[in-house]
Amino acid sequence: MLGHSRAAHYQEGLRDRDAGKLPRKKNSDYLEAYLSDRPGGLDVVMDYFPTIEEYIHWKLNHSKSSSI
Repeated sequence: MLGHSRAAHYQEGLRDRDAGKLPRKKNSDYLEAYLSDRPGGLDVVMDYFPTIEEYIHWKLNHSKSSSI
């Protein structure tokens, strides 16, 4: 069940990115998909976070969940 939820959030992020919509959720799986394959690098990724602290918070949580 948990894997299905993660996959659903990931797919939603991909669909929103491909549709040209701004990110609508703060779910890390959603954001990971939304921000993947961005050729502009970190500057492009940072545009979606209002502060550097929010980006760092997301990145730290994302790296913890990726290592499990």
